[in-house]
Amino acid sequence: MNKKPFCHSSKEVLALIDQAKPVLAYRNIHKNCISVKQGSLVVCHAQNVVLENATFVVGEKGRDRVRTERSKNVHAFIKGTVVNPVQSLTQLDYRWPEITYNPYTCDFFKCVDNDRYVDRAEWVDLWVDMHGSSIVAHNIMYKKEK
Repeated sequence: MNKKPFCHSSKEVLALIDQAKPVLAYRNIHKNCISVKQGSLVVCHAQNVVLENATFVVGEKGRDRVRTERSKNVHAFIKGTVVNPVQSLTQLDYRWPEITYNPYTCDFFKCVDNDRYVDRAEWVDLWVDMHGSSIVAHNIMYKKEK
């Protein structure tokens, strides 16, 4: 079996990817970490990843299959550019709202503070450890209401 490297921070992830290209980051519930995919390959697993210019993506067919079959599959991820976490420190004066996604209760990623669906964010910080996981974002742009 091909074991992927484990990174504790974005800084370590940067050494394993093509920094000029975006990645897809998603919570890997089987390994309790964040999987980082670039192109068609999972490059590594990580505890913390900071993304810039991120887009929140939910595959509707995959989401619908989760709801119908009650079995999990990778259908939701955050696409963005991995950055050194130091770059986001200039934004720490602000409280970053938490973002959540549950395919059984909502259609897309949403902001916990206002229950609005999230489309993009300037900065996203994903974290997974033995105590749980979180997604927080800064400068959020919301999906347009229909």
